[in-house]
Amino acid sequence: MNHSHDMKFHAAVAEKAPLRLPLMFGHFVPWFTLKGNDFSLPKDAMSDLNFKPKIEDYRHWNDSRSVYRRTHLHMPAIGIYDSRNPDVIEWQIQTALRFGVSGFIINWYGKHSVENILTLHFLRGLKRWNDAHPDQPFLYFFSIDSQCLWPSEGKQPVRLEEDFAYIRQHLIHDAYLHRDGHPVFSVFPYENNVATWRKALNSVWDENGADLIWMNSAPGGGENAFYPWIQPDKDAVDLSSSYTWQNPDNVGDAWLTQLYHSASSLKQPPEYMMAGVWPGFDDQLVSWAWNADPENPKIRPRVMCRETTRGNTLELTWQVYLAYLAAWARHDATARVPVPLIQLVTWNDYAEASTVEPTRDYGEAPLSICKTKLDEAQRIWSQRK
Repeated sequence: MNHSHDMKFHAAVAEKAPLRLPLMFGHFVPWFTLKGNDFSLPKDAMSDLNFKPKIEDYRHWNDSRSVYRRTHLHMPAIGIYDSRNPDVIEWQIQTALRFGVSGFIINWYGKHSVENILTLHFLRGLKRWNDAHPDQPFLYFFSIDSQCLWPSEGKQPVRLEEDFAYIRQHLIHDAYLHRDGHPVFSVFPYENNVATWRKALNSVWDENGADLIWMNSAPGGGENAFYPWIQPDKDAVDLSSSYTWQNPDNVGDAWLTQLYHSASSLKQPPEYMMAGVWPGFDDQLVSWAWNADPENPKIRPRVMCRETTRGNTLELTWQVYLAYLAAWARHDATARVPVPLIQLVTWNDYAEASTVEPTRDYGEAPLSICKTKLDEAQRIWSQRK
């Protein structure tokens, strides 16, 4: 039963079986290759693209662009793979469904990006799966990175309005997640310009015709919801120190608690939130990100352990969500905003070690945790009267 102010999350491919809330999605990066020239798309799949970026060999497994080398901290259970490989796509979908993951939040960088080419391959694989398994549909929606506006990594940027028009015409199929008829989008922003994104969405889907999920806050600029992304608690960070993340045991759970409950006290609370759970973080191999803030040049590699003396990081972040959900279910005044979506941060970002996709070292353990916690979340959701 949906107690979220009668809001309905749905996809055409799943109409036969109503989606049971909360829904769990994995944040998915479609950016890995083995040989860049392998695989091809039919001409009709490339329609409306007047620029095709170069696809490198071993992209995001072993990168040398921008004077850094980017590689992986875990080995996938199937070995390093090409995101375009139909067998890999089927393995990812089948694995996700087995552990209760309803779909992927596809990290997208614009119509003229390599990620878009690889997304076209993924959507073809997704359609093959759904056509062959109508009783086990797999869903998706897009997380659009603000880097879609930057001419980096071989992209040729276009205006946001053009990107959204392309998405609407070419990338939204019957497995796309909607909320009350509105396609759902999250944004990974690099500045607080939510009004710009709302304006672009409105130009393509009419006034508030699409849902916009913002990151880490609800600034009141037209977003429908917000979601948390990996970070430690505020009091665990000292930007003046050479050791920026002060507490090796900190996983951001106190910040998460405050973030969820703060939504209820806003003058204009969001319509809903998307929870965030993560297994850890380690960006020591992503040197371009170390000094991202010029005002705080001492930021260096950041590490959030998977196992702390306080417990497992993934379980700790799940516990925050489940506690909030329980408060919401009993109509607690500090938990008035529903959280019908859960984002696994991330499914397969190997460079920053936030993966839950099965690997040779940790196996399927993170996904087993997520399935157990999801079952509990759906039980709590159903208890709200």
